[in-house]
Amino acid sequence: MKITFLNLIVLVFGAFAISRVFLRFRGKELSLAGAIFWSFIWFTIFIVAIFPSSSVELAKIIGIGRGADSAFFISILLLFYLIFRLYIKLDKIDKDLTKLSIEISKKLHKNNIQ
Repeated sequence: MKITFLNLIVLVFGAFAISRVFLRFRGKELSLAGAIFWSFIWFTIFIVAIFPSSSVELAKIIGIGRGADSAFFISILLLFYLIFRLYIKLDKIDKDLTKLSIEISKKLHKNNIQ
Protein backbone atom coordinates (compact mmCIF):
# COMPACT_ATOMS: atom_id res chain seq x y z
CA MET A 1 0.00 0.00 0.00
CA LYS A 2 1.41 3.33 -1.10
CA ILE A 3 0.24 6.51 0.64
CA THR A 4 0.26 9.51 -1.66
CA PHE A 5 0.46 13.15 -0.67
CA LEU A 6 -3.30 13.50 -1.23
CA ASN A 7 -3.96 10.49 1.02
CA LEU A 8 -1.81 12.08 3.70
CA ILE A 9 -3.71 15.37 3.47
CA VAL A 10 -7.04 13.52 3.70
CA LEU A 11 -5.83 11.54 6.72
CA VAL A 12 -4.57 14.65 8.55
CA PHE A 13 -7.75 16.60 7.79
CA GLY A 14 -9.87 13.59 8.78
CA ALA A 15 -8.04 13.30 12.11
CA PHE A 16 -8.62 17.01 12.70
CA ALA A 17 -12.32 16.66 11.81
CA ILE A 18 -12.79 13.66 14.11
CA SER A 19 -11.13 15.57 16.96
CA ARG A 20 -13.61 18.43 16.35
CA VAL A 21 -16.52 15.96 16.45
CA PHE A 22 -15.43 14.60 19.82
CA LEU A 23 -14.73 18.06 21.23
CA ARG A 24 -18.15 19.32 20.12
CA PHE A 25 -19.79 16.23 21.59
CA ARG A 26 -17.92 16.60 24.87
CA GLY A 27 -18.86 20.30 24.98
CA LYS A 28 -22.55 19.34 24.51
CA GLU A 29 -22.67 21.22 21.18
CA LEU A 30 -23.33 17.99 19.27
CA SER A 31 -25.82 15.25 20.09
CA LEU A 32 -24.85 11.59 20.38
CA ALA A 33 -26.63 10.87 17.08
CA GLY A 34 -24.74 13.72 15.42
CA ALA A 35 -21.44 12.53 16.83
CA ILE A 36 -22.06 8.99 15.59
CA PHE A 37 -23.12 10.27 12.16
CA TRP A 38 -20.08 12.51 11.68
CA SER A 39 -17.68 9.95 13.14
CA PHE A 40 -19.03 7.39 10.67
CA ILE A 41 -18.55 9.81 7.78
CA TRP A 42 -14.96 10.68 8.75
CA PHE A 43 -13.96 7.09 9.54
CA THR A 44 -15.36 6.05 6.14
CA ILE A 45 -13.23 8.74 4.50
CA PHE A 46 -10.25 7.40 6.48
CA ILE A 47 -10.85 3.88 5.21
CA VAL A 48 -11.16 5.04 1.60
CA ALA A 49 -7.95 7.11 1.95
CA ILE A 50 -6.03 4.16 3.39
CA PHE A 51 -7.63 1.49 1.16
CA PRO A 52 -8.62 3.15 -2.14
CA SER A 53 -9.76 -0.19 -3.54
CA SER A 54 -12.62 -0.14 -1.01
CA SER A 55 -14.33 2.55 -3.10
CA VAL A 56 -14.15 0.22 -6.12
CA GLU A 57 -15.86 -2.51 -4.10
CA LEU A 58 -18.55 -0.05 -3.03
CA ALA A 59 -19.01 1.00 -6.67
CA LYS A 60 -19.56 -2.63 -7.65
CA ILE A 61 -22.16 -3.07 -4.91
CA ILE A 62 -24.19 0.00 -5.93
CA GLY A 63 -23.71 -0.62 -9.65
CA ILE A 64 -21.48 2.31 -10.62
CA GLY A 65 -18.47 1.88 -12.90
CA ARG A 66 -15.60 3.43 -10.93
CA GLY A 67 -14.82 3.93 -7.25
CA ALA A 68 -14.30 7.68 -7.65
CA ASP A 69 -17.72 7.98 -9.30
CA SER A 70 -19.37 6.21 -6.38
CA ALA A 71 -17.61 8.51 -3.92
CA PHE A 72 -18.80 11.60 -5.81
CA PHE A 73 -22.33 10.22 -6.13
CA ILE A 74 -22.61 9.41 -2.43
CA SER A 75 -21.03 12.76 -1.49
CA ILE A 76 -23.55 14.67 -3.58
CA LEU A 77 -26.44 12.74 -2.06
CA LEU A 78 -25.10 13.43 1.42
CA LEU A 79 -24.66 17.14 0.67
CA PHE A 80 -28.22 17.45 -0.62
CA TYR A 81 -29.51 15.69 2.48
CA LEU A 82 -27.53 18.00 4.77
CA ILE A 83 -28.70 21.09 2.87
CA PHE A 84 -32.29 19.86 3.28
CA ARG A 85 -31.78 19.42 7.03
CA LEU A 86 -30.27 22.92 7.29
CA TYR A 87 -33.22 24.36 5.39
CA ILE A 88 -35.68 22.68 7.77
CA LYS A 89 -33.78 23.97 10.82
CA LEU A 90 -33.56 27.50 9.43
CA ASP A 91 -37.27 27.49 8.66
CA LYS A 92 -38.05 26.38 12.22
CA ILE A 93 -35.77 29.08 13.65
CA ASP A 94 -37.49 31.67 11.45
CA LYS A 95 -40.93 30.59 12.68
CA ASP A 96 -39.78 30.53 16.32
CA LEU A 97 -38.23 33.98 15.99
CA THR A 98 -41.42 35.38 14.46
CA LYS A 99 -43.51 33.85 17.24
CA LEU A 100 -41.15 35.23 19.89
CA SER A 101 -41.16 38.73 18.42
CA ILE A 102 -44.98 38.73 18.31
CA GLU A 103 -45.16 37.68 21.97
CA ILE A 104 -42.66 40.36 23.01
CA SER A 105 -44.58 42.99 21.03
CA LYS A 106 -47.86 41.95 22.69
CA LYS A 107 -46.28 42.20 26.16
CA LEU A 108 -44.75 45.60 25.40
CA HIS A 109 -48.00 46.87 23.96
CA LYS A 110 -49.96 45.53 26.94
CA ASN A 111 -47.58 47.24 29.39
CA ASN A 112 -47.79 50.58 27.54
CA ILE A 113 -51.59 50.56 27.55
CA GLN A 114 -51.90 50.09 31.30
